[in-house]
Amino acid sequence: MYDYEEACPISKAASVLCERWTLQIIREMLLGATRFSEFQKYLPKMSPTLLNSRLKNLEKQGIILRKRTPEKKGYEYRLTPAGQALQPVLMEFGKWGMNWAFASMDEKELNASAIVRDFAVALDTNQLPSGDTNIQFNISAEEELKKFILVRNGCAQVCDENIGNEVDVYLTSTLSTLGNIWYGKLPIATALDTGQLKVVGASYLTSTISRWLHVSQFSNFDFLAKEATQ
Repeated sequence: MYDYEEACPISKAASVLCERWTLQIIREMLLGATRFSEFQKYLPKMSPTLLNSRLKNLEKQGIILRKRTPEKKGYEYRLTPAGQALQPVLMEFGKWGMNWAFASMDEKELNASAIVRDFAVALDTNQLPSGDTNIQFNISAEEELKKFILVRNGCAQVCDENIGNEVDVYLTSTLSTLGNIWYGKLPIATALDTGQLKVVGASYLTSTISRWLHVSQFSNFDFLAKEATQ
Protein backbone atom coordinates (compact mmCIF):
# COMPACT_ATOMS: atom_id res chain seq x y z
CA MET A 1 0.00 0.00 0.00
CA TYR A 2 1.46 3.34 -1.07
CA ASP A 3 1.74 6.06 1.59
CA TYR A 4 1.43 9.56 0.14
CA GLU A 5 2.65 11.05 3.45
CA GLU A 6 -0.01 13.75 3.29
CA ALA A 7 -2.47 14.80 5.99
CA CYS A 8 -5.29 14.69 3.45
CA PRO A 9 -8.39 12.44 3.49
CA ILE A 10 -8.23 12.01 -0.29
CA SER A 11 -4.65 10.76 -0.08
CA LYS A 12 -5.53 8.44 2.81
CA ALA A 13 -8.46 6.97 0.86
CA ALA A 14 -6.35 6.66 -2.30
CA SER A 15 -3.65 4.77 -0.41
CA VAL A 16 -6.23 2.11 0.53
CA LEU A 17 -8.47 1.99 -2.54
CA CYS A 18 -6.38 2.88 -5.57
CA GLU A 19 -4.19 -0.18 -5.79
CA ARG A 20 -4.76 -2.22 -8.95
CA TRP A 21 -7.99 -4.31 -8.87
CA THR A 22 -9.02 -3.18 -5.38
CA LEU A 23 -12.11 -1.24 -6.47
CA GLN A 24 -13.15 -4.10 -8.74
CA ILE A 25 -13.06 -6.52 -5.80
CA ILE A 26 -15.28 -4.20 -3.79
CA ARG A 27 -17.58 -3.81 -6.81
CA GLU A 28 -18.00 -7.58 -6.99
CA MET A 29 -18.74 -7.79 -3.27
CA LEU A 30 -21.38 -5.08 -3.59
CA LEU A 31 -22.92 -7.23 -6.34
CA GLY A 32 -22.98 -10.28 -4.08
CA ALA A 33 -19.66 -12.11 -4.49
CA THR A 34 -18.43 -13.70 -1.25
CA ARG A 35 -16.19 -16.61 -2.30
CA PHE A 36 -12.67 -16.68 -3.75
CA SER A 37 -13.96 -18.72 -6.70
CA GLU A 38 -16.58 -16.07 -7.45
CA PHE A 39 -13.96 -13.34 -7.58
CA GLN A 40 -11.95 -15.50 -9.99
CA LYS A 41 -15.04 -16.06 -12.16
CA TYR A 42 -15.92 -12.37 -12.47
CA LEU A 43 -12.32 -11.07 -12.47
CA PRO A 44 -10.62 -13.69 -14.70
CA LYS A 45 -7.74 -11.41 -15.69
CA MET A 46 -6.62 -11.06 -12.07
CA SER A 47 -4.11 -13.65 -10.89
CA PRO A 48 -5.02 -15.76 -7.81
CA THR A 49 -1.85 -14.54 -6.08
CA LEU A 50 -2.75 -10.88 -6.52
CA LEU A 51 -6.38 -11.55 -5.55
CA ASN A 52 -5.25 -13.19 -2.33
CA SER A 53 -2.93 -10.25 -1.58
CA ARG A 54 -5.67 -7.66 -2.18
CA LEU A 55 -8.18 -9.54 -0.03
CA LYS A 56 -5.67 -9.72 2.83
CA ASN A 57 -4.99 -5.99 2.57
CA LEU A 58 -8.70 -5.11 2.51
CA GLU A 59 -9.17 -7.27 5.59
CA LYS A 60 -6.24 -5.54 7.31
CA GLN A 61 -7.77 -2.14 6.53
CA GLY A 62 -11.10 -3.19 8.07
CA ILE A 63 -13.03 -3.02 4.78
CA ILE A 64 -13.85 -6.72 4.57
CA LEU A 65 -14.19 -9.57 7.04
CA ARG A 66 -13.06 -13.11 6.31
CA LYS A 67 -15.22 -15.83 7.88
CA ARG A 68 -14.83 -19.59 7.74
CA THR A 69 -17.93 -21.29 6.32
CA PRO A 70 -18.92 -24.24 8.50
CA GLU A 71 -20.97 -25.98 5.80
CA LYS A 72 -18.34 -25.56 3.05
CA LYS A 73 -14.58 -25.65 2.74
CA GLY A 74 -12.75 -22.35 2.72
CA TYR A 75 -13.86 -18.86 3.63
CA GLU A 76 -16.43 -16.23 2.79
CA TYR A 77 -15.63 -12.53 2.51
CA ARG A 78 -18.12 -9.96 3.76
CA LEU A 79 -18.11 -6.18 3.65
CA THR A 80 -17.84 -4.37 6.96
CA PRO A 81 -19.75 -1.09 7.48
CA ALA A 82 -16.65 0.67 6.13
CA GLY A 83 -16.87 -1.45 2.98
CA GLN A 84 -20.62 -1.00 2.59
CA ALA A 85 -20.13 2.77 2.86
CA LEU A 86 -18.18 2.61 -0.41
CA GLN A 87 -21.31 1.89 -2.46
CA PRO A 88 -22.14 5.57 -3.20
CA VAL A 89 -18.43 6.21 -3.85
CA LEU A 90 -18.34 3.51 -6.53
CA MET A 91 -21.63 4.77 -7.97
CA GLU A 92 -20.15 8.23 -8.48
CA PHE A 93 -16.95 6.67 -9.81
CA GLY A 94 -19.02 4.70 -12.35
CA LYS A 95 -20.99 7.77 -13.39
CA TRP A 96 -17.77 9.67 -14.04
CA GLY A 97 -16.35 6.73 -15.98
CA MET A 98 -19.46 6.45 -18.16
CA ASN A 99 -19.40 10.19 -18.86
CA TRP A 100 -15.74 10.75 -19.55
CA ALA A 101 -13.80 7.48 -19.97
CA PHE A 102 -16.07 5.04 -21.80
CA ALA A 103 -15.98 6.16 -25.44
CA SER A 104 -15.39 2.67 -26.83
CA MET A 105 -15.67 -0.95 -25.77
CA ASP A 106 -13.63 -3.90 -27.04
CA GLU A 107 -15.29 -7.34 -27.04
CA LYS A 108 -12.09 -8.72 -25.48
CA GLU A 109 -12.89 -6.63 -22.40
CA LEU A 110 -16.28 -8.31 -21.94
CA ASN A 111 -16.88 -11.23 -19.59
CA ALA A 112 -19.93 -13.36 -20.45
CA SER A 113 -20.42 -14.48 -16.84
CA ALA A 114 -20.29 -10.89 -15.59
CA ILE A 115 -22.67 -9.57 -18.27
CA VAL A 116 -25.32 -12.21 -17.47
CA ARG A 117 -24.81 -11.62 -13.73
CA ASP A 118 -25.32 -7.89 -14.30
CA PHE A 119 -28.57 -8.53 -16.18
CA ALA A 120 -29.67 -10.79 -13.31
CA VAL A 121 -28.98 -8.10 -10.70
CA ALA A 122 -30.97 -5.52 -12.71
CA LEU A 123 -33.81 -7.90 -13.57
CA ASP A 124 -37.26 -6.58 -12.60
CA THR A 125 -38.69 -9.76 -11.11
CA ASN A 126 -41.99 -8.00 -10.37
CA GLN A 127 -42.64 -8.04 -14.12
CA LEU A 128 -42.27 -11.83 -14.31
CA PRO A 129 -45.06 -14.40 -13.78
CA SER A 130 -45.45 -16.05 -10.39
CA GLY A 131 -43.49 -19.22 -9.81
CA ASP A 132 -40.10 -20.03 -11.30
CA THR A 133 -38.83 -18.38 -14.48
CA ASN A 134 -35.82 -19.88 -16.25
CA ILE A 135 -34.00 -17.65 -18.76
CA GLN A 136 -31.35 -19.10 -21.06
CA PHE A 137 -28.71 -16.95 -22.76
CA ASN A 138 -27.13 -18.41 -25.90
CA ILE A 139 -24.00 -16.29 -26.40
CA SER A 140 -21.80 -16.30 -29.48
CA ALA A 141 -18.27 -15.35 -28.46
CA GLU A 142 -14.97 -17.08 -29.16
CA GLU A 143 -16.93 -20.22 -28.34
CA GLU A 144 -20.66 -20.81 -27.95
CA LEU A 145 -21.73 -20.25 -24.34
CA LYS A 146 -24.91 -20.99 -22.44
CA LYS A 147 -25.78 -19.13 -19.25
CA PHE A 148 -28.94 -19.26 -17.16
CA ILE A 149 -30.85 -16.97 -14.84
CA LEU A 150 -33.29 -18.81 -12.59
CA VAL A 151 -35.81 -16.59 -10.83
CA ARG A 152 -37.34 -18.23 -7.77
CA ASN A 153 -39.30 -16.50 -5.00
CA GLY A 154 -38.44 -13.12 -6.49
CA CYS A 155 -34.68 -13.76 -6.42
CA ALA A 156 -32.51 -14.15 -9.53
CA GLN A 157 -29.79 -16.80 -9.43
CA VAL A 158 -27.13 -17.10 -12.14
CA CYS A 159 -26.22 -20.63 -13.23
CA ASP A 160 -23.58 -21.91 -15.64
CA GLU A 161 -25.83 -24.85 -16.51
CA ASN A 162 -29.50 -25.69 -16.33
CA ILE A 163 -30.22 -27.20 -12.93
CA GLY A 164 -33.27 -29.05 -14.21
CA ASN A 165 -35.89 -26.39 -14.82
CA GLU A 166 -37.74 -26.05 -18.11
CA VAL A 167 -36.48 -23.01 -20.02
CA ASP A 168 -39.17 -20.33 -20.36
CA VAL A 169 -37.37 -17.93 -22.69
CA TYR A 170 -34.21 -18.08 -24.82
CA LEU A 171 -32.10 -14.99 -25.56
CA THR A 172 -29.63 -15.46 -28.40
CA SER A 173 -27.01 -12.87 -29.30
CA THR A 174 -23.30 -12.15 -29.51
CA LEU A 175 -21.31 -11.12 -26.47
CA SER A 176 -20.58 -7.77 -28.12
CA THR A 177 -24.29 -7.08 -28.70
CA LEU A 178 -25.18 -7.98 -25.12
CA GLY A 179 -22.46 -5.61 -23.93
CA ASN A 180 -23.86 -2.81 -26.09
CA ILE A 181 -27.37 -3.47 -24.80
CA TRP A 182 -26.23 -3.55 -21.17
CA TYR A 183 -24.35 -0.27 -21.41
CA GLY A 184 -27.16 1.51 -23.25
CA LYS A 185 -25.34 1.79 -26.57
CA LEU A 186 -27.97 -0.36 -28.31
CA PRO A 187 -31.66 -0.14 -27.29
CA ILE A 188 -33.35 -3.50 -26.76
CA ALA A 189 -36.06 -2.62 -29.30
CA THR A 190 -33.45 -1.86 -31.96
CA ALA A 191 -31.55 -5.06 -31.22
CA LEU A 192 -34.79 -7.03 -31.66
CA ASP A 193 -35.81 -5.22 -34.86
CA THR A 194 -32.41 -5.76 -36.48
CA GLY A 195 -32.13 -9.39 -35.38
CA GLN A 196 -29.06 -8.73 -33.25
CA LEU A 197 -31.03 -10.10 -30.31
CA LYS A 198 -33.40 -13.03 -30.84
CA VAL A 199 -35.95 -13.92 -28.18
CA VAL A 200 -37.92 -17.16 -28.28
CA GLY A 201 -40.24 -18.54 -25.63
CA ALA A 202 -43.46 -17.91 -23.78
CA SER A 203 -45.36 -15.13 -25.57
CA TYR A 204 -45.84 -13.09 -22.39
CA LEU A 205 -42.10 -13.01 -21.75
CA THR A 206 -41.11 -12.24 -25.34
CA SER A 207 -43.65 -9.41 -25.67
CA THR A 208 -42.70 -7.73 -22.37
CA ILE A 209 -38.92 -8.15 -22.44
CA SER A 210 -38.26 -4.40 -22.14
CA ARG A 211 -40.19 -4.40 -18.86
CA TRP A 212 -38.21 -7.11 -17.11
CA LEU A 213 -34.79 -7.03 -18.83
CA HIS A 214 -33.25 -3.82 -17.55
CA VAL A 215 -29.88 -2.33 -18.47
CA SER A 216 -27.03 -0.72 -16.54
CA GLN A 217 -27.88 2.12 -14.20
CA PHE A 218 -24.92 3.94 -15.77
CA SER A 219 -26.30 3.58 -19.30
CA ASN A 220 -27.79 7.07 -19.62
CA PHE A 221 -25.14 9.12 -17.85
CA ASP A 222 -23.02 9.67 -20.96
CA PHE A 223 -26.01 11.19 -22.73
CA LEU A 224 -26.90 13.32 -19.71
CA ALA A 225 -23.38 14.72 -19.60
CA LYS A 226 -23.50 15.69 -23.28
CA GLU A 227 -26.85 17.41 -22.82
CA ALA A 228 -25.54 19.35 -19.81
CA THR A 229 -22.66 20.79 -21.85
CA GLN A 230 -24.82 21.89 -24.77
